[in-house]
Amino acid sequence: MIRIGLGVQGLGGIRFAASPLDPAKDLLFALRRAPEALDARWRIRAGEALTRERLGLLAVVAGGGPKGYAPDFLRPEPQGLHTNLDTALQQVATTATERIRYELSAAVGGHSWDPGSARRPPRLLLQALERGEDHIAQRLTTELARFWRAALASSWPAIRARLEADIALRASAITRHGLAGTLNRLAPNLEWRDGALTVHLRPGSPHRLALDADAAILVPSIFTDRAVFCAGEPGAPAPRTPLIVYPAAPVDCLAPSGTHELMGATRAKVMVELSQPRSITELAQRLYLSPPTVSYHLQILHRAGLVSRTRHSRHVLYQRL
Repeated sequence: MIRIGLGVQGLGGIRFAASPLDPAKDLLFALRRAPEALDARWRIRAGEALTRERLGLLAVVAGGGPKGYAPDFLRPEPQGLHTNLDTALQQVATTATERIRYELSAAVGGHSWDPGSARRPPRLLLQALERGEDHIAQRLTTELARFWRAALASSWPAIRARLEADIALRASAITRHGLAGTLNRLAPNLEWRDGALTVHLRPGSPHRLALDADAAILVPSIFTDRAVFCAGEPGAPAPRTPLIVYPAAPVDCLAPSGTHELMGATRAKVMVELSQPRSITELAQRLYLSPPTVSYHLQILHRAGLVSRTRHSRHVLYQRL
């Protein structure tokens, strides 16, 4: 059980965020720890990317140590909803040396608050460690970038749209259920009670941690079905804001009600993007589609009364109703 005491001040410091590297870390961890839970296409794509690009160190580190912990510096603290890939990779590359040393030690031998086995680290990791933490940070940054472009780049527009839509859904839920009610709906093993966020772990897990914080970051993921605690443990060097990964809402929950009979994959993506006004050109760029294709789907959605259309200067802007 992981308990994060927040109180009133900490509750006001809770924010939602996402980063392009989040899906990469989640996919790599799931591939190693629960491959059966992944869609077969993602298993094949991720496995082929690791093999083709020869990303052995990344596979070893991101897959987690003997107790299941994968270093959190591979998931840098997201600065907002629109962190770009280069910024996130730079955060990984410039991680404090003492933080890298602490997290790699935890991955190999267990956290100080949860002693693990003394299993010998993989040879590949030992060889990298001989060259120092800075070398590891630079190498893992390079391998992360290669993995992201090989396995995730082509799907990133759709993944980003789903993550942004999930966060918009949570913002809407806060207006209906309040923040506490929304937090209790994020994941089956995440609970807000008595001024604290609690991540309930799987039966038999020895992990026990309690900490106090004045903020927390909530990050949706398409590759997990449970809430997962990342970083923020007390006493760690280069301390970070506690971060919790939770499962993104299913696609059906993200589409506005009454639209299912219209929703092919492309129109569903268009609707997700239209939580705010956008032009045809902007939609085409965000979805990697041609402007005529976007215009075709927008006309169908507009005739169905699902989106509004307004002129702003020289542009026509669309927004879902």
